[in-house]
Amino acid sequence: MSPEPTTSDAPPPVVPPVLPPVLPPAPHLAEPSLEQVTPATFVDWTKAFARGFHEEHHPETEDLDREVFEDDRSFGFRVGDRWVATCGALTRELTVPGGASVPTAAVTVVTVHPPYRRRGLLSAMMRHQLDDVARRGEPLAALWASESLIYGRFGYGPAVSRLRLHGRTRSLDFLPGVATGGSVDEVTREQFEAVVRPLHERLRRTRPGTMARPADHSWEMALLDRPFVRDGATELRHVVHWSRAGEVDGFATYRFKEGGTATEPDSEVRVQELWAEDPVAHATLWRYLLDLDLARRFLARNAASDEPLRLLVRDARAVGTEVLDALYVRLVDVPAALRARSYAAPVDVVLEVTDELLPANAGRWRLRTDGPAASTTVERTSDPADVSLGVLELGTAYLGGVRLTDLHRVDRVTEHTSGAVAAAGTALSWHRDPWCPDFF
Repeated sequence: MSPEPTTSDAPPPVVPPVLPPVLPPAPHLAEPSLEQVTPATFVDWTKAFARGFHEEHHPETEDLDREVFEDDRSFGFRVGDRWVATCGALTRELTVPGGASVPTAAVTVVTVHPPYRRRGLLSAMMRHQLDDVARRGEPLAALWASESLIYGRFGYGPAVSRLRLHGRTRSLDFLPGVATGGSVDEVTREQFEAVVRPLHERLRRTRPGTMARPADHSWEMALLDRPFVRDGATELRHVVHWSRAGEVDGFATYRFKEGGTATEPDSEVRVQELWAEDPVAHATLWRYLLDLDLARRFLARNAASDEPLRLLVRDARAVGTEVLDALYVRLVDVPAALRARSYAAPVDVVLEVTDELLPANAGRWRLRTDGPAASTTVERTSDPADVSLGVLELGTAYLGGVRLTDLHRVDRVTEHTSGAVAAAGTALSWHRDPWCPDFF
């Protein structure tokens, strides 16, 4: 019988050779290819756009990301198995003057890896996307611009502004006669969504620039409350306003950022969103937020440009105010977009539109309407133009937040018929400024 082998008799373990890491190809020699996202490449694509915005990738949001992003609208450039540019769009509906919901491509996650810039990748993605939006029959595209210089050359105009409001809460007493009433209380997220979803759907139709939130994932994005979005503040808190009759007619969300000391509190209320059906609900919600114990400051990063808080307080100067750009709008189908909205006044005007990227938009269009409640016709015409403008300028004025007369005054709109710009501008205006509380 053979003896059992000892440890010293056993063959040595096989150690695989240490291979040097394989570098990606040199960017100046690589040939990126335009590709659609697939389920297999989705996670790498999300990692690429997180890197493009210099953010961390958060694996815990993968399930939500797969609900939000649509593979057939998500694409980019790849070199081998590596994404070096990303672009996407979400299927949404945008509220336009008059309350109609217009199918809109909500453009998002546009990035180009630094070594691949200035090689035409961004232009190729934007052209590819606009052609796709046009094929889908969506009259509008919209985006939030991380870099405001980028998107004008693709026809996106800054149609919506926002206010950044801040101040010391103890300096914000209301003027005598400002009516408050009913009551405000904090509720759970489940309770909040149950009553606020139908209220939001009703209220957003009165506010151009807002997005519909029909799906669970659209509300999940609106109320996103992962630790990485809190910026050191508390979890998102949800409050509703009850009218004197006991009906919910307003709501707000906010966070609380602790500050100061135990003897000298200096905490901050960070207002995320506030909606109200009437002035009493609006004032009462603000009074609740400004009177929270331990708070001495407030901040609202995305208030509507016509937010009337400054008109409610004794000292309007106590509400620090900064005007910032918000949503950029692009008309993809000019006649369909112009027909979709209502107009503040009757108008009969021939607009000559230029559009280098979507030639179907270019040419002369006669816009006719008898006013807010009337139907609108937009037809091609060979009649002489009353007003000439680019699709960028038309998108800028489309929601009524920027006056056509202001664009004319800086020579971005040309008038051929005396008074035509004023007439078209009056018709394109609206009684409420556009606002977009939805980031995407």
